[in-house]
Amino acid sequence: MKIGILGAGNIGGNLGKIWAAKGHEIFFAVREPHSDKVKALLNELGSSVRTGSLQEAVSFGEVVLLAVHWQNVPAVLQEIQGLMSDKILIDSTNRMIPPPPDTTGSAAEDIARALPGAKVIKAFSTLGANNLTNLKFGSEDASTFICGDDPKAKAIVTQLGEELGFDVVDAGLLNTAPLIESLTKLWVQISRNYGREIALKLLRR
Repeated sequence: MKIGILGAGNIGGNLGKIWAAKGHEIFFAVREPHSDKVKALLNELGSSVRTGSLQEAVSFGEVVLLAVHWQNVPAVLQEIQGLMSDKILIDSTNRMIPPPPDTTGSAAEDIARALPGAKVIKAFSTLGANNLTNLKFGSEDASTFICGDDPKAKAIVTQLGEELGFDVVDAGLLNTAPLIESLTKLWVQISRNYGREIALKLLRR
């Protein structure tokens, strides 16, 4: 599968590494392609991984991962407007600040409104990026909670999440994103007492 990753930091870089190892084609959108961080990432992943602009990454990807700091999200959305129709957008961002006064929705719902036609799926956002390369906690796999309105898009994101090593939990439609975003804030709060080597898990019987 062709995956465009908007951002090559701790989240985008780590997920890109794993998906590339699973045989997916990866295109990173980076603002500074000659930075030491990007060069190190490309040296690690080899020549099969490409870099370029936001628009090039979106055009390349069958699936697009949004993995930039929240303060950069508005500018990124503005640059890719009109390019996301019928594409899957995985929102892994975390808005840790109060929502702007002109919206009452969650961050994921705000992103969906900014990108009409995109199939927005909230995922991979409820634990620290340091855990993404090792999602095993004892005998259990960390859960990731996903939501979105398109069943086929959710099935694809579920597959991608399972390839990462997640126990993928379908939380429902995109209007449940506020609950998932609250779990992110809960993880941050708990990590202050227990450290970052922690994850949330849905237990079943």
